[in-house]
Amino acid sequence: MANALHAEGVVPGERVCFLDKSSDAAFEVMIGSGKAGGVFTPVNWRLAPPEIAYVVNDARASVLVIGEEYAETVESIRGDLPDVEKVVCLERDYASWRDAADDADPRLDTPEQETAWQLYSSGTTGHPKGVELTHHNLITGMSGGVQGFGGFQTGEVALISAPFYHIGGAGYALACLFGGLSLVVTREFVPGEILKLIGEQRVQYSFWVPAMMLFLLQHPDCARTDFSSLEAILYGASPIPEELLKQAMDTFDCEFIQAYGLTETTGALTLLAGREHVVGSPRLRSCGKPVFGMEVRVVDGEGRTCQTREVGEIQARGALVMKGYWARPEATSEAIDDEGWFSSGDAGFFDEDGFLYIHDRVKDMIVSGGENVYPAEVESVLFAHPAIADVAVIGVPSDQWGEEVKAVVVRSPDAELSDQDVLDYCEGRLAGYKRPRSVDFVDELPRNPTGKILKRELREKYWEGESRRVH
Repeated sequence: MANALHAEGVVPGERVCFLDKSSDAAFEVMIGSGKAGGVFTPVNWRLAPPEIAYVVNDARASVLVIGEEYAETVESIRGDLPDVEKVVCLERDYASWRDAADDADPRLDTPEQETAWQLYSSGTTGHPKGVELTHHNLITGMSGGVQGFGGFQTGEVALISAPFYHIGGAGYALACLFGGLSLVVTREFVPGEILKLIGEQRVQYSFWVPAMMLFLLQHPDCARTDFSSLEAILYGASPIPEELLKQAMDTFDCEFIQAYGLTETTGALTLLAGREHVVGSPRLRSCGKPVFGMEVRVVDGEGRTCQTREVGEIQARGALVMKGYWARPEATSEAIDDEGWFSSGDAGFFDEDGFLYIHDRVKDMIVSGGENVYPAEVESVLFAHPAIADVAVIGVPSDQWGEEVKAVVVRSPDAELSDQDVLDYCEGRLAGYKRPRSVDFVDELPRNPTGKILKRELREKYWEGESRRVH
């Protein structure tokens, strides 16, 4: 693979784009790109054609490897990809193209601080940014990932079902490969298929975002699935309601490990170990302690370190922090200060024992009557209601309070639930200023490809006519 890329003129530092769902070939392109000194750049296959063109052009890739499923899409934008000189289709000419190359190891001396992967941010606002992760970032992160699981035994079985364009998918997959596991790779996350594979392949490890766990638990085959092979589930990428976590722990009956991190921190920044997952313990709401080699702190709006249990913005410094945003020096400088501290945009606090607790994204915080309300906290309470299948909490304009709390709810199948039922449920469970003042019901919540609820999209109709999105 490395030599095939060299034959196409790929030089060290050049981006190699990959547009397809997960497969064994994705690993070949990933590792071959690194061996060639190139940069593996997976493209979100859920994007619209113009968005795909934006990412490929932003990366300035000359080689684009695609799946047959996306051949028509790429053909429709081919004229808009001036830098792409070679398109290789996995089902058509990939094998012959790869195998025609020399099989001698090129043995390039690639410095560890050079970029290995370029993953694009979700892009919920504006264009996505290319996050540059170095060889050193990846080697450090993968070693830590294996240690976080307590070590792997060669030949144990891991399920790979998260997309490679997401750090939770690509990072977890590489850590499992690094640890010597046998990998069961699905093209995408289909709940019924996942449940079937767990039993058939005797899966021992997997990574799921909270939305994936929710979909598995709601699937009719869940009650009939044999989960006895499961050893540990790694989960993260978005806040998880405590009730959902309890349901998952009871159903899957294995060790649970929570990872908190971002693409910009090569994935896991903190880990909550399995031994801390005790029903009734307040630590079940924590995301754990910083991983080895990372410093994590919480700061206020003036940049001062917060006291214990004081909420502020989470910052991180260390071997896992990205090199920067590709071709965006100003954005990089805004995200990483002169001392190397990366600002996450997440709000949280530390407890007396050094455990970190996430409240929410700083930008999603609701200010109502001068009080800060973090939607994830309210969502966690509401999710425990048996008639609520899914929920999102947002801030909407209020002439009296500036902003007020609104709950957007998906009812459980066949459940009867009124807005007053939801409001009454919050009595005694949440402080008055945190309780929703209104409730809307929807069939489903908008989510991005990694399962995160698109709060900006939900808020839009309520803020029409407002000059800015604060009130």
